[in-house]
Amino acid sequence: MTKFRVRVSTGEACGAGTWDKVSVSIVGTQGESPLVPLDRLGKEFTAGAEEDFEVTLPQDVGAVLMLRVHKAPPKLPLPLGSLRPDAWFCRWFQLEWLPGAALRFPCYQWLEGEGDLVLREGAAKVSQEDHHPALQHQRQEELKARKEMYSWKTYTDGWPRCLDHATVKDLDLNIKYSAVKNAKFYFKVHSAFTELKIKGFLDRTGLWRSLREMRRMFNFHKTPAAEYVFAHWQEDAFFASQFLNGLNPVLIRRCHSLPKNFPVTDEMVAPVLGPGTSLQAELEKGSLFLVDHGILSGVQTNVINGKPQFSAAPMTLLYQRSGSGSLLPLAIQLKQTPGPDNPIFLPSDDKWDWLLAKTWVRNAEFSVHEALTHLLHAHLLPEVFALATLRQLPHCHPLFKSTGLGIGGFSELIKRNMEQLNYSVLCFPEDIRARDVEDIPGYYYRDDGMQIWGVPSLLDTQEALVQYVTMVIFTCSAKHTAVSAGQFDSCVWMPNLPPTMQLPPPTSKGQARPESFIATLPPVKATCDVIIALWMLSKEPGDRRPLGHYPDEHFTEDAPRRSMAAFQRQLIQISKGIAERNRGLALPYTYLDPPLIENSVSI
Repeated sequence: MTKFRVRVSTGEACGAGTWDKVSVSIVGTQGESPLVPLDRLGKEFTAGAEEDFEVTLPQDVGAVLMLRVHKAPPKLPLPLGSLRPDAWFCRWFQLEWLPGAALRFPCYQWLEGEGDLVLREGAAKVSQEDHHPALQHQRQEELKARKEMYSWKTYTDGWPRCLDHATVKDLDLNIKYSAVKNAKFYFKVHSAFTELKIKGFLDRTGLWRSLREMRRMFNFHKTPAAEYVFAHWQEDAFFASQFLNGLNPVLIRRCHSLPKNFPVTDEMVAPVLGPGTSLQAELEKGSLFLVDHGILSGVQTNVINGKPQFSAAPMTLLYQRSGSGSLLPLAIQLKQTPGPDNPIFLPSDDKWDWLLAKTWVRNAEFSVHEALTHLLHAHLLPEVFALATLRQLPHCHPLFKSTGLGIGGFSELIKRNMEQLNYSVLCFPEDIRARDVEDIPGYYYRDDGMQIWGVPSLLDTQEALVQYVTMVIFTCSAKHTAVSAGQFDSCVWMPNLPPTMQLPPPTSKGQARPESFIATLPPVKATCDVIIALWMLSKEPGDRRPLGHYPDEHFTEDAPRRSMAAFQRQLIQISKGIAERNRGLALPYTYLDPPLIENSVSI
């Protein structure tokens, strides 16, 4: 006979405890013990509790390989039958057989209903025992179960494959929002709608009456960054700076030759470049940059309240001034095909013509950001990584432990982008090099992102594997935060980032007026709907887990603990450096400050 003490830790989350009965068996090199109930009078597994049970096995099972956990509702006398199974969040099991001798089995997951769960010891290392038939069989069974639980749904319209469930209610508890986060999220939604309804915006139909009237909407949860946007949104320098440090800082690239379909001339840009300069000279100096929204060309647009909406596919030429190093816009063309009905707008044009052209570019930014940079790159692709991890890797595996167009237009954009998406685009340093923006000053998205990336494209070496895993982690944490957290700051003053446009792009100059500018922008209700949505999606609704924080102790070995501690120290130093830099900026860049980066794509 062999005696063990089994110590069990239950999570502290709401509803983590259970009335269900839990039994364990120990799988070793010499066999598996029968199930032994962990049973005492009353409720054994209450939220936040750590409890001890004495277990006696009828025979020695040899070196411990696994712990099998069985959970089922308690049996009641007939005709009562048994209670309905409830969920239990288990943090870990620990086996102790001698003073100071213990094995920890991390769990950190919900167990729903009746069933079995097999756990491996947290400090287990690769050894000959890993080839034991019991382990090999268990891996196959676990892999089969995971593939069934996390089955794919395959789309034929270019979208990545997604989890095959009809609603969020069908999801496993382990990949749902926590009860706390869910409650805070819905409370936030309700309070936002209530506030705007009281202010009389939600029931308004039709257009805004003036920019002055929009200022009332701007008072909805102002932030320092949003106030800066409101004060500077018409300025050329701020317009250009948003390509570097706004919510879509991934499109700007150095321009080495002007595209043939963007016929900008020296005469057009002389007022900005100054006399005696030329575009060719500036191209050779490397001081010109291009932002091309050509992927929007011909994309399907939405119909809102029976009214068709419009989209443009602009090209924007930017100039880096020598001396100050700041960016300025040089020229904007709103469609991809040059011609008399597609003028090139310039800073020297009439104020309202130029402002309208810049606003069309900002609308294109909204569409590309929401459909591609945010939804596709920072949500749908991480979902593929997450599901592949859930389907293929056991919980003890090291990689598991780190972890205005309408739907039709979005689908079309995603399909187009998926066809040209490659691995280099997802690897942050390679993307920066490909766009040739390593040395453009004031590019804080690049500067902060390079610090957080922290690694020295084939998966044929250890270094390549490290880069791939880093790409996944960076995409699912830092990159998502960079393109998500600033949504509300950028859009609460809607003319800076209009979600849709109600009139077609201008085909000539000299027609824009304040009235036509307002008429082009989204109506009141559409503005409210988008601002509420982006306010909710910009900030975590509670239960946050910042980058580098690991409350679930999957690792019990000294080496990974030292690595995590070193990573946390590095993040602290990065944060201090960002804070020091931001003290000298009129508009601080905070979106990649480590304490503000969520450890996953959770919103």
